[in-house]
Amino acid sequence: MTPEERLTQVENLLETAARYINRHSQTIEQNQAEITQLRVSLNETLKLFSELATYQRQNQEEIRRIWEYLLNQSGNE
Repeated sequence: MTPEERLTQVENLLETAARYINRHSQTIEQNQAEITQLRVSLNETLKLFSELATYQRQNQEEIRRIWEYLLNQSGNE
């Protein structure tokens, strides 16, 4: 292989490598964006679960108060 052919071969390999690097860089950027969106979604989900737990505790307390009221009413009769 002549030096010119080797140079052409190396140039072609470098161009191919540059395309792969570019493609993989774009994929990494896309993955990072997806990870960021997943984190946002996870945070929103955790907030909803927290709100649900608070609502459930409040409901349980309200049910307990109603139950105590009913028990007191039935005891007064």
